[in-house]
Amino acid sequence: MRKTITSLLAIVLTLSCVFSLAACGNTEKNITVVVREQGSGTREAFDKVVTDGEHFLEEKDTNGKKVYNTTNTAVQQTKTGTVLSTVASDKNAIGYISLGSLNDSVKVVSVDGVVPSEATVLDGTYKIQRPFVVMTNANVTLNPITADFMNYLKSADTKAHAEAAGCIFLEDGAKRANEGSAPIEVVAYTKQASLPTGGKIVVRGSTSMEKFINAAAKAYADLYGVGAEEIFDIQLEGSSVGRKAVEDDTNGNVIGLSSASVNQADITSFNACLDAVVVIVHKDNADISNLTLKNLYDIFSGKVTKFSEIGE
Repeated sequence: MRKTITSLLAIVLTLSCVFSLAACGNTEKNITVVVREQGSGTREAFDKVVTDGEHFLEEKDTNGKKVYNTTNTAVQQTKTGTVLSTVASDKNAIGYISLGSLNDSVKVVSVDGVVPSEATVLDGTYKIQRPFVVMTNANVTLNPITADFMNYLKSADTKAHAEAAGCIFLEDGAKRANEGSAPIEVVAYTKQASLPTGGKIVVRGSTSMEKFINAAAKAYADLYGVGAEEIFDIQLEGSSVGRKAVEDDTNGNVIGLSSASVNQADITSFNACLDAVVVIVHKDNADISNLTLKNLYDIFSGKVTKFSEIGE
């Protein structure tokens, strides 16, 4: 009788293992997909490149309306720093950030066998890349100090700020302009006899451009012997916020930042730098070192929910 009961228990356990891998000791957790908010330039750059060969994470329907194919279980963050900290604290997480924001708290994943770097961005082999764009309102005359700072941003002086921020300074005038537009050449900046008038310069836009713009603002302020906080109002909450601030500018004192291409008739813009959007996982993730664009689509769309399923 006892042997019969033991045998029955063994059968029950075996059946439970068939229907529940967790009961057999496989406790692999689902992937935590971490994304930026809709409207983020970083997300736009990622979503418009990542594809399964038929669909992209962001595409348009027959009516021209944006469609997002990202899983509805994704953890959405509004800043680069919070994506970084979320992935750094979760062994099952995957996300994406700007190359310039990368640190050693996370692990970088190559894409289609290519590691993101200045060389692979410039030669185009690393596919997930985007420009860092500086914008002003095309229908408003900039006040003196904002116009002067724009001249500084267009100058060769900002190359050091780009490199310090981990992005790639664009020296090719054709690449600094939108495709089909006249080249926007790098200029030499000439310091004015005194700080131009106009009050504070309002800067809004991409959080991925924080290091670049803060370095440029400080260097510009130093030229005139003042603190950056005296002449700049910098609040970065995303590329879409930057575009809206520029569109709404009536005083000629707003500069917008976008980490995705901008081509609007009412906005004057130039591409200051190039940047890679890098895929990151927890630094102790020993299983993932390279993913294809299709792998990424499957993960971020929710088709694949565990790292062990990749490639199945």
